[in-house]
Amino acid sequence: MIRMARVLRHVPDARASADFYARAFGLTERMALGADYIAMETGETVLGFARQDFIARETGLALAPAHADGGQDIAFEVPDVAAAHARALEAGATEVLAPVAKPWGQTLSYVRDPDGGLVLLCSRLGGAAQLLYLEDLRPGQVFRAGPLVVSEAEIIEFGGRYDPQPFHTDPAAAALHPLFQGLAASGWHTAALTMRLVVRAIGHLAGGIVGAGGELQWPRPTRPGDALSVEIEVLEVIPSRSRPDRGSAMVRITTLNQSGEAVQVFAPRMVVPRRPS
Repeated sequence: MIRMARVLRHVPDARASADFYARAFGLTERMALGADYIAMETGETVLGFARQDFIARETGLALAPAHADGGQDIAFEVPDVAAAHARALEAGATEVLAPVAKPWGQTLSYVRDPDGGLVLLCSRLGGAAQLLYLEDLRPGQVFRAGPLVVSEAEIIEFGGRYDPQPFHTDPAAAALHPLFQGLAASGWHTAALTMRLVVRAIGHLAGGIVGAGGELQWPRPTRPGDALSVEIEVLEVIPSRSRPDRGSAMVRITTLNQSGEAVQVFAPRMVVPRRPS
């Protein structure tokens, strides 16, 4: 069997790149050729950084810089994705995707290193999604999920059972409505679909998704065929003064259709456990 021996990044400053990966991901140095080439230990393989002019001298080739990644990334399997993600950002990485639990049993996130290289942080494939605690949340963090397509039949069925008004149940009558001018999902249907996506995005929140109320808006109706997605932005994180085992997080949950238009905006405060000591 062929064994992959090395992944090499061609960068402007090999020492600066190696120092970043040491701070951000805890990698240790295996060897160095001055400031031209530095190899970092990553287990079975080596992650190397080479100055572009060094590669050009050695090979006679003009190679693209790291930020022209050609759709490639470096992946690290880590025991705690949220903690590794936060450490990478503190070391100077740029967030691409906040930690999210995937249906196939992994938690993953993406960042870009200072050279523009894409880095995937992931849990072991097939393991349980890692729990997120209050300490893992920070203002500006964004979680996403979707799309989820809603059909005309689903809109009519939900409306008939839970919001039996003609503009939710009868396409012909809805077309004559002065406001909707066509079949529209009940706002509560949009809310239910949103909750399904919220669970997909942050269902690995420790203690579950427990809300304490918030402001709810429906800027425009959800229509048959809409593909909905959610963006959950953390606005505020506050540890409890009276309950040291928990705190609260204010978030804004925006439900978007396929055109990027908001069909629901919900700003709840959630109760979130703190990480056990």
